[in-house]
Amino acid sequence: MQSTKTVQRLKFDKFKILDTLVVTGLVFVSIVIRIISATAFPQSVNEFDPWYLFYNALLIAQQGGNWYAVPPDVHGWFPWGYFIELGNTIGLPWLVALFSMPFFSQFGANAVYTVAIVSDIVLDAIGVVAAFLAVDAITENRVGAYVAAAAVAVSPSLTYKNLLGGLPKTSWGATFVLLAIYFMTLAIKRKKTIYGIPAGVMIFLANITWGGYTYIDLSLALAAFLLVLLNKNDEITAKSLTLLAVTSGFLTSFAPNNIGFLSGAAHGLSLLIIPLFLYLELYLRRTLPREIMDSKNIIIGAFIVFIVSLGILGLAAIGKSPIPSRYYAIVNPFFQFSVPIDRTVAEYIPQPITAMIQDFGISLFLSILGIYFILVKRQELPGLWLLVLGAASIYGTSEQPYLFNYTAYIVAALAGVGVSEIVSKFMEKKIRLVPILMLAIVGVSLLADAGIAIEVSYEPPSLLNAATPYLIVNYAWVSALDWINHNTPHNAFILSWWDYGYWIETVGNRSVIDENNTLNSTQIKMMAEMFLNNETFAANVLEKDFHLYPYGSPNYTYPVYIVAYDAVTLYVNSSAGTSMWFIGYPSNFPSTFIGYTTSLGDIAKAMGAMTTIAGYPLNEYVNVSYINSTIFSLETSGLPQATQLAQIIANSEPMAWTPKAYNSLIVNMFVEGLQSLNQGPVAAPFSFSLNSILSGQINPNFIPRVNMLYFKPVYIALYPVGTVPALGGVAEVYIAVLIYQFVEPYVIIPPTVVVNGT
Repeated sequence: MQSTKTVQRLKFDKFKILDTLVVTGLVFVSIVIRIISATAFPQSVNEFDPWYLFYNALLIAQQGGNWYAVPPDVHGWFPWGYFIELGNTIGLPWLVALFSMPFFSQFGANAVYTVAIVSDIVLDAIGVVAAFLAVDAITENRVGAYVAAAAVAVSPSLTYKNLLGGLPKTSWGATFVLLAIYFMTLAIKRKKTIYGIPAGVMIFLANITWGGYTYIDLSLALAAFLLVLLNKNDEITAKSLTLLAVTSGFLTSFAPNNIGFLSGAAHGLSLLIIPLFLYLELYLRRTLPREIMDSKNIIIGAFIVFIVSLGILGLAAIGKSPIPSRYYAIVNPFFQFSVPIDRTVAEYIPQPITAMIQDFGISLFLSILGIYFILVKRQELPGLWLLVLGAASIYGTSEQPYLFNYTAYIVAALAGVGVSEIVSKFMEKKIRLVPILMLAIVGVSLLADAGIAIEVSYEPPSLLNAATPYLIVNYAWVSALDWINHNTPHNAFILSWWDYGYWIETVGNRSVIDENNTLNSTQIKMMAEMFLNNETFAANVLEKDFHLYPYGSPNYTYPVYIVAYDAVTLYVNSSAGTSMWFIGYPSNFPSTFIGYTTSLGDIAKAMGAMTTIAGYPLNEYVNVSYINSTIFSLETSGLPQATQLAQIIANSEPMAWTPKAYNSLIVNMFVEGLQSLNQGPVAAPFSFSLNSILSGQINPNFIPRVNMLYFKPVYIALYPVGTVPALGGVAEVYIAVLIYQFVEPYVIIPPTVVVNGT
């Protein structure tokens, strides 16, 4: 007997060793894919939002890791930042700060910066392990668990934002949720409710790193309701969930701001209601007469509807929405179209199924099988919770893509469940060919995903390529932010379109009027109106709404600067030795430049997002009818390359300006900035083509000299993107970041220009 146990133990240990080797290998693959960019480009915090998370981590580290002592951010949303930023989730920055504390006294901010950049290596490892553990616990099939772990390891969708320095809050949240599912599964299957405590710790970590407690609580509540409907509720589940809820609610109550139930009633209290519901069902099951038991679910369902309706009516009576607007936009897709800002943010715009397939690959289809098998076979609370999370996140991501690097983990786990069940079914029937073929297809698909992920990993951090779509280093923004940091007074205020707010307040270390979030739609709209109207309008807004006055004015208070960013093109005529500027970059870049340009920065945003947010008709700024008629004429002309030319003109739409656009602050900033370089006149878009000039048909049409009174260029950063052939010469494409100062008319401020980094 003892011999048999020894053999079984050795066999068990052998499988554990195999699991360790496979999962470790997948962790290594995941890390290697996502640190590829470190070998090709200088490292920096990536994207936009992570810069603000790093900034918060630095503030916490400066307070010795005490997240209660963090001062409010006075850099954001001037002059209201103090009131808005107190509600931000700072859990992930807190963890970054804690891990940097042993090195902070010696290395200071560099320690926090380093931990922020490499923290995603830890995420890579934990995410792969969490997917494996969750699926292995639910299915007790390591093959499906390997698939789930591999799907996370090579996921292209995770690579988009989870490169070094990405600080993806939603990915950390998903990883901790999977670990909570793992511990809850252990509690129920091993009948050891004590595992509810580590599960609660994981939910605590998910809540403070991600902040999506509403999403977590609602999905868990729905899973509990399904458990009751399927008659699978038991005392072990109720007790385990109680420990989870109490642990999570207790820990999160110590978090600052609005995360815990002692500072916000959404979390903690709501989690405690779920196990109370399970206990109620168990009580009714024991006490109700047998003849009423068949109607138990109907009674419970009616009771829940009554309570929810009562809560909604109560909140409506006091003027509060029961569902946060971001989640309400998922429930009601038409809602976001009623909010101008949401219509302009790519992360809030519904995506087609093709984009979903690109993000999640074969896991998307396998996850549907996983949902089916959980519903018919794995009817325990953790599996049902994963089911609800999967269905909600897939639908939610289709409506609002910002959830994709959360959904990838849930989809991978569901895919692993689907593979586990299929393999188990055919292996029970001793049919080996089908599982082998299926695993081969899955393996090839995952290899394809790995290839895409590797390609994505060669993209440099956004700040280091000026947020362009090209795989090159461009220091235009770095140069501009460095100038702001070292050459503007510490009490200066910077205006820009809201996309760059976090960069300016963190790297530039200055206060901004709008940040990279939608917390203050009033000021975002105000900024759009300032860019789209003339300089006098902008000056009036600054003086009347913000009480900010121009330099040189008797009422001067704080220095004010305004920043704009886009590509510009310098055309050099080789035979004539002359040059001219075009605002934007070639519409057919990197092909031969023929005189048509488009925008990748603020001009495109002005003629799209800004007009939408400001509520201005687009045709007041863009001659849409001219674009459409020109395209129609070309497409019906039968001329050679007519279709190609029509596409180039269609891509140039943001540059088809009306007289109102020519008088706008945003256009005048680029015109005056380029004219101040004295390297040639600025061409008027759509007024001629290079071919017509070279053939002598027409003379070039240049924009008249612009000299704004209230805004003067003080710094222009120009860094090259590349040189392309052009008709009669060459075209040099640059990224331009222009900084203007708000001044009293006729006050002279010498500009500084940086070209090619010199």
